[in-house]
Amino acid sequence: MEAETRKEQRVNIDVINLPFLGSKEEDHLCFQYLLLDVSRSGVRIAIPKWVINRELIRKNDIINFHLPFEVEKNYYNKGKIVWTQWDDNIQSETYGVSVENIKPLPFQDPRASPESTVVKLLKDSMLLKKGVYIYLGHLIPFFSRITKYSHSEYPQLKAVFLEDVLGKICEHHLFLQGLYEQSKEEVKTTSDIPKVIDLEGLRAVVESEVYVEIFDIAFSDEHIRPYLDAIKKLENRLYSNYNMIVMFYVNSLS
Repeated sequence: MEAETRKEQRVNIDVINLPFLGSKEEDHLCFQYLLLDVSRSGVRIAIPKWVINRELIRKNDIINFHLPFEVEKNYYNKGKIVWTQWDDNIQSETYGVSVENIKPLPFQDPRASPESTVVKLLKDSMLLKKGVYIYLGHLIPFFSRITKYSHSEYPQLKAVFLEDVLGKICEHHLFLQGLYEQSKEEVKTTSDIPKVIDLEGLRAVVESEVYVEIFDIAFSDEHIRPYLDAIKKLENRLYSNYNMIVMFYVNSLS
């Protein structure tokens, strides 16, 4: 634990009490967090005890916020954990993050309405999850060629592990497809957003089904990492879409 060292003015984020999705850069593990305050050089986040998805985050971990934000015309999306501290007041582990400046990212069309943007984000999420399904499906034959399992053992691994993961991805894609179709018909105004979208249900299907460390254990082959990283890039876009939907959801309640 280290003390807070930022001296510049901070922007407190006290209007958003719903968690976003972040991920650790090293192993791509996803976690929920609350954004507490933002300044030019750092961010303070919290991982409350009550969130469903909690990961152990340590000092020096690099994390992705999947929520590009602007402070004094600088854009940030990831940073390094520089301190951690338990906060009794909010019953959360809090973290100080030293952020890195990034180039401006393309945002949604500012002329588009919140409700139409949410529908577009759901459509994009549906397509991204389908992309994860297709990509992993194409990789399964490749895994059979690099695996160290015998010809008699690999079919069992495929049936018990790989096809189970693929089945979950398919199930989550179908959920997103149904939610997109529903939102296209029912989300006509901003106030319709929380009526149609259950954030917890959406989070559960947006989060990854592909755990890198499990694949590493199952195959013990460094050649699979680039292929898994490609899947993670798709999932990172899913997390960004989810976080944008959370923002629109919060705004619709005000």
